[in-house]
Amino acid sequence: MSGQITDRYARQILDAARSLIGPEAYRDALHKAGLTRYEEALPPLSPEPGITFEEISAFCQAIRERFGPDGGWMLRRIGHEVLQRDLQAYGWVANLIRLVSGILQAPRERVYNAWQRAAAVVRTETGSSPQVWREGDRVYWENPSCPYCVGVSCAEPCCDLPAGVLEALTAWVLERPVEAIRVMEESCRGRGEPACRYRVEW
Repeated sequence: MSGQITDRYARQILDAARSLIGPEAYRDALHKAGLTRYEEALPPLSPEPGITFEEISAFCQAIRERFGPDGGWMLRRIGHEVLQRDLQAYGWVANLIRLVSGILQAPRERVYNAWQRAAAVVRTETGSSPQVWREGDRVYWENPSCPYCVGVSCAEPCCDLPAGVLEALTAWVLERPVEAIRVMEESCRGRGEPACRYRVEW
């Protein structure tokens, strides 16, 4: 059985997409994903489950297809905007990350702490199970139940929206431009692999 993301988290994703891709592309993506119920109004600010993993995956895939070679870049930009909304919606988490980051001196420790806090939010809002760990100088995020590639088959890793969120979070915690951060998706469930796994470079 598919998982579901909460209405309030779906609202942040759809609102970010709508602000970037324009009304025509937004309506087209909603139709292709079976989300026409949100054509007139965004999901409510509710912690109740709302959009299925298949629906949000199809929504992302529709954006990727519409923008062609720039589809992955557009989804990352949407992820950047989602993070801005996250910082407002989860202010207490943002404040905690800032507090701990002020104590931690090493950039990698600050990123690791921020990604751990973000994983806890994602577990709450999607019911998926991301894990964060360090390996040498690298920080990794892995989700064996990623919501963004369910029912999708891709030749290359295709979960660019969450990669964009992680890029923006890393930029925020390190106080650097998001253009200076790169999150690579090393494996993807959409490619038949067991989990979506990311690592970050700056």
